[in-house]
Amino acid sequence: MNKVLFPFAILLLCVANCVIAAQAQNWSLVWSDEFTQPDGSAPDSTKWGYDVGGTGWGNNELEYYTSRTNNARIEGGQLVIEALQENYGGKNYTSARLLTKGKWSWTFGRIEARIKIPRGQGLWPAFWTLGTNIDSVKWPTCGEIDIMENIGSEPGTVHGTAHGPGYSGSGGIGGPFVLPGGAAFADDFHVFAIQWETNRVQWFVDNQPYFSVTPTSLPGGTNWVFYAPQFVLLNVAVGGNWPGNPNGTTTFPQRMLVDYVRVYAATNGPTCGGNMLTNPGFEFSGLANWTKYGAGFNTLLQNTTNSVPVHNGTNVFKVFGQFNGAENYSGIYQDLPTSPGMSYSADCWALTPNGDQIASGNTAWLEVSFRNSAANILSIYRTGLIDSTTPVGVWSNLAVTNQLDPNTFAITGSADNLTAPTGTAFVRCQVVFRQPSGGAGSVLFDDLQLLAPGPGETPVAASAAREENNLSLSFSTFLGSTYEVRYKNDLSEASWQVLTNIIGDGAIRAVSDLLDLPQRFYRVARICN
Repeated sequence: MNKVLFPFAILLLCVANCVIAAQAQNWSLVWSDEFTQPDGSAPDSTKWGYDVGGTGWGNNELEYYTSRTNNARIEGGQLVIEALQENYGGKNYTSARLLTKGKWSWTFGRIEARIKIPRGQGLWPAFWTLGTNIDSVKWPTCGEIDIMENIGSEPGTVHGTAHGPGYSGSGGIGGPFVLPGGAAFADDFHVFAIQWETNRVQWFVDNQPYFSVTPTSLPGGTNWVFYAPQFVLLNVAVGGNWPGNPNGTTTFPQRMLVDYVRVYAATNGPTCGGNMLTNPGFEFSGLANWTKYGAGFNTLLQNTTNSVPVHNGTNVFKVFGQFNGAENYSGIYQDLPTSPGMSYSADCWALTPNGDQIASGNTAWLEVSFRNSAANILSIYRTGLIDSTTPVGVWSNLAVTNQLDPNTFAITGSADNLTAPTGTAFVRCQVVFRQPSGGAGSVLFDDLQLLAPGPGETPVAASAAREENNLSLSFSTFLGSTYEVRYKNDLSEASWQVLTNIIGDGAIRAVSDLLDLPQRFYRVARICN
């Protein structure tokens, strides 16, 4: 029997982990609705259908969704979704829920809309997606991506959330974006977007990234389901478990205005290389995308208004000990999917402030660890230590170069390239503050970097499936990028042979190879410009 071995035959990397704001990405528009039909007309039926009914939609909502132009129509080059207080279908409110299901769906890309939301207690506007396989696998196995949700009691906050099997409903994985200065989203239009990649969904408001989810964000034992087509929905719910019901302060009618909805495919993909961390300088929604650990009170965002020094921008991360009388560790970390053989470099800026100098045996550092799917450390690297001998009030650039024994944490060597060993599933970039007992003092961190490989080529995540006497390799592509599929019949061979080259089209591409040898090893790479 022929067999295919994959010890490291397919090198796995989510190429799209490079974190780049939308305007810096190369995108190709593949679908849009600009809502240019005559005033009073229904939305384009070749693009949109309707969910109709008053079932409560699993959330105890109070509205009856209709397909009437009373509730969904075009006005002034915009889609109007209007919630009315009226008796209809046994309900006291009506609204509309539009969807592209059965008409249009997409896998990966950038999905965005320019929207002005309604206001009022009990209102629940949303812009979101669902898996096209919902009828066969049901929710939440189909996956749901909430690009924008708002509840009326939080006028200045929107939420981005991912739902899947084992992380749905109130257990969905998400984060908020809060407008500065007490502004309300209902006061003006804002652009809400996601960039959806093979192993990452990232959320934006007005082109500012504020949250992302990767497979390493999921609860243990659950699956990443965001690799299949999803369709788009727009709706305004009234009432429900989350927003609560309208009250005496709520006025009707209420309108959600949608200026456009656009879907893009990535052209050539993100530039090879660059900082892989999201929110590396803590400028977007505070500590969004960073996981805090420690006592809570001692891991905090501060800024120039707190009269603390900042290396760049206005925000900085501050950490100090827990003062619990015992040895303790505090800080933040961010996880990113990667694969064996990938190399990185990392550094940060750090300062121990005047008047609060780190002291009494306390130490702090930045470390990078490569971990398997069970989060066990396979290899670990660290900067030099910040301690009581560190100059006070001076920003220092610290590079992660010390290699440690993952069992004893003793320094065993030095390395400029931090390379993921066999078995790696993700890389963790982590700020650590160690307090042996009760020593005082704090450390500020800013502008962290975890740098990916530069121009040349980047390994690509691929999946393999046997189809009779052939092996099919499937992988996500960027529109216009060049991909090379290579093979070796034995890993001891000096070089890889080229099986084929393809040009990406922004979708998942498949390459087939005849299984006519006892074994073969494969590698897929994107050729970077």
